[in-house]
Amino acid sequence: MSNKIIIHKNRTNKVVIDLGIDVSADTITSEIRAEQDHTSQLIATFVVAFESDGTDGRLVLTLDNSVTGITVDSGYMDLKRVSAGEPLPVLDKPLEVRFQGTVTA
Repeated sequence: MSNKIIIHKNRTNKVVIDLGIDVSADTITSEIRAEQDHTSQLIATFVVAFESDGTDGRLVLTLDNSVTGITVDSGYMDLKRVSAGEPLPVLDKPLEVRFQGTVTA
């Protein structure tokens, strides 16, 4: 996976992530924040779904175009996995997110 996620402003964006483990019984969440801290300004929240049934560890993170009318140029995201009631990290460090403008209206 790349170290930077590109989100196109005013477009529906999908990011596919392969965790490589069975997460079918887990809850996965992902937010984009202004800084690498959970108390910083929330920019957007991904809708997280299993690509199939979660046993393969493949996730689809979606930001609808209605929530990507974002005015900032960058932020940070990570993933949180809750398994058997325990919050677990997924990534070693937050990923940088770049919000890119679009040309076609």
